[in-house]
Amino acid sequence: MARELIRLDDVHKAFGSLNVLEGVKLRVDEGDRIGIVGHNGAGKTTLLRTISNQDQDIGDINFAPALRIAFLTQVRDIEEDATLEEELNRRGRQFKEIEDEITGIETSMADPTFYDGEWQPVMDRYQELQSLMARSGGGDAAGHAKQILKALDLAHHPLDISISQLSGGERAKVALARQLVGLGEIDVFFLDEPTNHLDLQTLDWLEDFLMKFKGALLIVSHDRYFLDRVCNNIVEVHSMSLHRYPGNFSAYMKQKELFLQTLDERIEKVTKEIKRLTGALKSMKRANKFDKSISQKHFMIMRSQRELKWLRSIKPRQRKALRFNLSSTQKSSLDVLDFRHANITFEGLDRQILDNVTVGVCRGQKIGVVGPNGAGKTTLLRLIMKEIKLDSGELEVMPGVQTGYFHQDHRNIDFELTPEQQIQKMKPKMPYGDLRALLGQFQFTPGMVKTQMSKLSGGERARVAMLKLLL
Repeated sequence: MARELIRLDDVHKAFGSLNVLEGVKLRVDEGDRIGIVGHNGAGKTTLLRTISNQDQDIGDINFAPALRIAFLTQVRDIEEDATLEEELNRRGRQFKEIEDEITGIETSMADPTFYDGEWQPVMDRYQELQSLMARSGGGDAAGHAKQILKALDLAHHPLDISISQLSGGERAKVALARQLVGLGEIDVFFLDEPTNHLDLQTLDWLEDFLMKFKGALLIVSHDRYFLDRVCNNIVEVHSMSLHRYPGNFSAYMKQKELFLQTLDERIEKVTKEIKRLTGALKSMKRANKFDKSISQKHFMIMRSQRELKWLRSIKPRQRKALRFNLSSTQKSSLDVLDFRHANITFEGLDRQILDNVTVGVCRGQKIGVVGPNGAGKTTLLRLIMKEIKLDSGELEVMPGVQTGYFHQDHRNIDFELTPEQQIQKMKPKMPYGDLRALLGQFQFTPGMVKTQMSKLSGGERARVAMLKLLL
């Protein structure tokens, strides 16, 4: 039988008056690879943080003794002002916890009264931690991270390059490398949107790496193909509750479809039964048949009504579709933009991003820009937006062309403001009723529109960024 690592019993979590998790139960065993799914704002990231930090409001979260965990956050824990080498030398969470415990024991050992008590168990724990740090590569975190960077195709960068000069995908790789150091000694690995900004080659490598991981995984992801290949259980976060399904994402979809079909059939059957019993009861009353069968009918109707109420409560509510209109304000010229003999090299990189590129874009074209991390995809967009300039060559954006930019890091968002304030700042003359209706079309509830952006989920922030782009 697999070793139990984590158990949640009747866990509740709220932010102010907003309940996110209610009466949640979950068991995580060694070998579990659990995918966490649900709509934006359902509480997926909150679930991971609540478990990893044992930060519940009510209920119990129990860890196995000496449980070791690591956490790859959705918003990557990375210092943009640091160099690559400095970032690799930073300890991941797993090392910091070990180092903090070692420091605490060493402080106790410096006290002469330490040896007056039961000191041997503490010394045994100290030796265990020292051994664990050595096995995990804690003494040479940078060295182990460099090996992983080689596998992630980042070894060509000089170690003194600034993190700010790397692409979004390359930064994601650096954050990933830091967390993967010493992972072989970790019991539970929490990953929040691990596939964001990673190219296909890195995705394949990460899938293979996680499949070989001996501990348990809890993964929040919207990538169904990644969840299909890596996970052996799916947990859906819905209406503040958790619903667990064995198998990968495809198996979950089939089971959920069958569950909903069976639920609808049962709701229809119970509804018809209530209607039949109610009709029979009325007929008995009209016939003046007031015997014990009437009370039985009353009881059966009440029981069926309770069942119907429960069945409807567990049926997932259909969310309104996201509605927006993406259209140009006026027709531009047939030619939209032209690159002619374009060249650009970023300082600190050992290769050109664009080398004598000549390409044009015409009205009506819908172009996907693909390539490995660091190839220059985002650079291309930033050039068009005139955030950076070419080293040589020409870029002409034709008269009448208006551009909008949905940035991967949502840099056009002020995280101190609420969604409501974001739009008011951008469109101060918009009537308040129109503003609220617009946010409602983007699935923002009355409570969410007044919630600070920093407290919203990644998907909810993305919807605000999209709305700002369309205004």
